[in-house]
Amino acid sequence: MGAETGRRQAPSLSISLLNSSSASLTILPVTTRFHLQNSHSRLSCTCCIYILYIRSGLRLQPSLNPMEEATICTIWNAVGMSLDQRFAIIRSIGLESTDEDDIRRLLGKKVAPVCYVWCDPSPSVHIAQGIMMVINVRKMVKAGCRVKILIADWFARMQHKFDGDLAKIRTFGLYMIEIWKAVGLDLNGVEFIWLSDEINSHSAEYWALVMDIFRNNTLRKITRCCEIVDPFMLNRNINDSFDPKNVTASTLFTPCVHCAAILLQKADIWLLSMDHEEDLHDKLIRQYCKGMKHERPIILSHNKLPNLIEHPELAKNGDPSWAIFIEDREVYLSYKLSRAFCPAKVAEGNPCLEYIKYIVFPWFGYFEVLRKEENGGSRTFQNMEELIIDYESGALGAGEVKLALAEALTKILKPIHDHFANNCEAQNLEDEALSSIPRY
Repeated sequence: MGAETGRRQAPSLSISLLNSSSASLTILPVTTRFHLQNSHSRLSCTCCIYILYIRSGLRLQPSLNPMEEATICTIWNAVGMSLDQRFAIIRSIGLESTDEDDIRRLLGKKVAPVCYVWCDPSPSVHIAQGIMMVINVRKMVKAGCRVKILIADWFARMQHKFDGDLAKIRTFGLYMIEIWKAVGLDLNGVEFIWLSDEINSHSAEYWALVMDIFRNNTLRKITRCCEIVDPFMLNRNINDSFDPKNVTASTLFTPCVHCAAILLQKADIWLLSMDHEEDLHDKLIRQYCKGMKHERPIILSHNKLPNLIEHPELAKNGDPSWAIFIEDREVYLSYKLSRAFCPAKVAEGNPCLEYIKYIVFPWFGYFEVLRKEENGGSRTFQNMEELIIDYESGALGAGEVKLALAEALTKILKPIHDHFANNCEAQNLEDEALSSIPRY
C-alpha cells in the first residue's frame, strides 16, 4: 500500500498498526499523509484515502496542530457526499448568488473550506439569529466547512448599542452562545471569534485596509451603503431622515470598517447577518477586490424573515411586534402572531408562511395543523408546496396557520426557555445580559 500511495500528498496524521496481518484500511475521499508502523518497520507515506471506516487492527492517533485537527474533524462530515450534494446543501442556505460557480469550484478544490458567520450582538435576539443561524451553521458543517462565528462586538460598540459598553456587549455575546448551546448547536463543531480581539491583534493590517477602502470609494457610494435597516432597533430606513444634522459620522464610517473586517479574515465563504444589504458587499467588497486584485471571499446572503406588521412604516419605532424574538414566551408569542399580517388565500409575500418556510420546515421537516374533525381534521404538510396549495385554495385559513405557527415556534423555543429556567449559571447570564435592555 505504501508503494502505491506514496506519490500523493495531504495533511498529516498518524496510525498505529497493531496487527499487520489482520489490519486493513477502507478508502474514502480524504487526501492525507500518515505513518504506518509495527514492531518490524516504520513506513511513512502520503496518499489519497477515502476512509469510510477503519477495519480491526488499526488505531488512529492524531498528531495534528489545532488548525489541521479542525480540518480533519469537518472532513468526516463530507464523507460519502458528492460535489453536487455538498453544493446543494450550501446552496439551500439562501438567495440565488452570482458566486454559485465559485462555490462549486471551491468545493471541488477544498474538502474543508473556511466559512465565517457574522453575528451582531443586538438587544433582544431575533429568531433568525437564534434558530435560523443554527440551521445554517449545521448545513455548513454537514457540507464539510470549518465554521467560525464572528461576534461583532466592536461594531456594536461603534453603533452605541448597550450604551457603547464593551463589557455589556461581551456579556450579551456570551448569552447568545448560551442560546445556541441550549437549542442544540454542537459547540465543538464551531469556533467563536470576537471581532475586537481580531482588530487588536492585527491592528496595523486592519487599519491600513480601512484606509485603502476609504481611498478607493466615493462619498456618494458610501452614503448609498448606509441605506441599511437595523431591524433590531428601528422599523425605518436611515434615509427617511437623512440630514447631515441627524446622521453621525460613525454611520458613514461603518461600511468601510465593516468591509475591512470581512476582508481581514482569511475566509473562503462569508455568511452575513440578516440585516446586511446587497449594497454592502456588492458595491464595496466585490468592487474593491476586483479593482485592487484582492482575494475575494464568496458571499452568501441567507433568506431574510419579513416584518410581521402589515404597515411597518406606520408602526412605532422600536415596536417589538415586527418579529419573533428568542425571549418571547408562549403567551406573548401567540399574541404577536394573532396580530401578524397574514392575508387569506395569498401565499406570496405572506410573512407567516415565510416563517414556516425558513424556520418550521427546516427544523421539524413538516408543518402540523391541528383541527377538529368537523373543521376538516388535522393535517400534516410535508413541504411548502402542499401548504401553499391548501392555503391559496382556502382549505386552510389564516387563523389556523397563525395558531399552528405559534404552536410550532413555542416547541422550538421551549428547550431554550427551559435551559435558562433550570440552569442557575445560564439564568444569571440571562439576567445580566437583559438587565440593560429596555422592555416594551
